[in-house]
Amino acid sequence: MPTDLTSHKVLVFDVYGTLVDWESGIYNTLKTLFPEDTSKEVVLEKYAAAELDLQMKDPTVAYSKILDLAWVQLSGQANTSLDRGGPAAVMGGEEEVSSLAAAPQLQDLDLASSTPPASDAERFGASIPTWQPFEDTVQALHRLKEHFALMVLSNVDNKSFEGTHESLKSQTLEARNSRYPTVTPDSPFSLILTAQQLNAYKPDLKVLETALQQVSSAPRFNLPHPSPPWAVEAREVLVVANSLLHDIEPANLHNLNSVWISRHEKNIIGSNPDLKERGAWKWRFETLGDLADAVDQEIKEKKRVAAALREL
Repeated sequence: MPTDLTSHKVLVFDVYGTLVDWESGIYNTLKTLFPEDTSKEVVLEKYAAAELDLQMKDPTVAYSKILDLAWVQLSGQANTSLDRGGPAAVMGGEEEVSSLAAAPQLQDLDLASSTPPASDAERFGASIPTWQPFEDTVQALHRLKEHFALMVLSNVDNKSFEGTHESLKSQTLEARNSRYPTVTPDSPFSLILTAQQLNAYKPDLKVLETALQQVSSAPRFNLPHPSPPWAVEAREVLVVANSLLHDIEPANLHNLNSVWISRHEKNIIGSNPDLKERGAWKWRFETLGDLADAVDQEIKEKKRVAAALREL
């Protein structure tokens, strides 16, 4: 397994909590459901428990609908019946694979209604694209794409991620050379996989397992995949995430290197004291910008060593 950052070829990114400040968006909306003296930590812990419970009950439910149902549940209303909110590819064997065309695009898979939200719960579900990236995110992503293929692996529905994706693009930074082709010239990402496409939510180990298959020499052609295949080995994949529960621990269980973007340990959702104490990650950085700096420094040092060897 690589012992340095730049020996990896693919960075697998969690989005919400790692690249995007979702906790501010969630808390600022949900705090109205609780007494004024309720702490931010309590509000987010209650949301996280409701979210995880709903996702595990039926992983085919679109994430925007999960938010809708979580609002209903936390507000004390009765109706939290699950509604799938859009189709997705099946996670089982080839005999279970749906008849979707090869390498479907996000818009091809999203059949959710475009009707404007009518209730507070629905407005919460529709708020995902309004959550803002951390200040360091966009520039760091476009720096990292020069050295790696950047891959999204996110617990989100297709339509919601389209809005988030727009906030992570940059026309001013697109001139930076990408090591791998990106999905659009102004995007930092070369491959995007959502929970809706996979019919599963992290921390289900099948999610990361499928991501590894999609960058291998034998991807599933009913899901987004590089063409031609990248033929990247699992040991060349580096998971970059904030959530210890959803991403760092699954990476550890798959024997993958991981980077914990700790965000100064301010995030509540996905935190886990036992996993933190165990320190399952290979590298830790406070921000994504710190990771980009470390990569640049590593490359600079490798060039210095190579130049010194040539002079011998």
